[in-house]
Amino acid sequence: MISSKESYMKQLRDLLKDHEQSEEICMEYELHLIDILEEIAFEKQCSEEEALIMAIQRLGTPLEVVAMYQEELNMTAKKTQWNFFFANLFFFVGGIGLTIIYHRLSNPTISKLWSLLTSIPFFLIVLYLFFWLLLGYEVGKEFGLGGKKLLLKTFCISLVPNLLLMCSVVFKIIPLTLFDPLLTPEFVLICISFTIMLYPICYLAFRYGTTRSV
Repeated sequence: MISSKESYMKQLRDLLKDHEQSEEICMEYELHLIDILEEIAFEKQCSEEEALIMAIQRLGTPLEVVAMYQEELNMTAKKTQWNFFFANLFFFVGGIGLTIIYHRLSNPTISKLWSLLTSIPFFLIVLYLFFWLLLGYEVGKEFGLGGKKLLLKTFCISLVPNLLLMCSVVFKIIPLTLFDPLLTPEFVLICISFTIMLYPICYLAFRYGTTRSV
């Protein structure tokens, strides 16, 4: 039973204690509650208890407020997760598309682009590592330490295209010659090694991101 403004705010603070923006949300709701109580008291000329009941009907109970913010947080988490998945998928679709075009069409521009990309494999690896660093950092910054499960889930989902391509190459479903001169056996081993290291790298970036979320 909520008997006063203080009781309402205490319940709200207790329920939001694990939320990153707990203080900001509580301050905002406290100001709204004060404004509504003053407005009702002036317009309705009613008791404090009656004014509080009407104010809660407008604002929602602490449980309703928390449910709303939790739903928003879940939506943001899903959006982050799928954004990174589709970004990674875009890299793979782009790479596969370029490979098909290179082998199917005799285009000087495509040939030059292919030659350029196949001449800088290690730069491509470093550039790709930056993507995973960004994933960890953004999840850490946005969700703090509470985002650890989201990081693991996002990482696993985003890694699906990598694993599919890697298995296809290792088990010779896709011939290595298709990606000549980029995918040499040595380069494939390096890629596998880097894939094993991706989560630790991602997690380090996540931990750094959590320090920026404060």
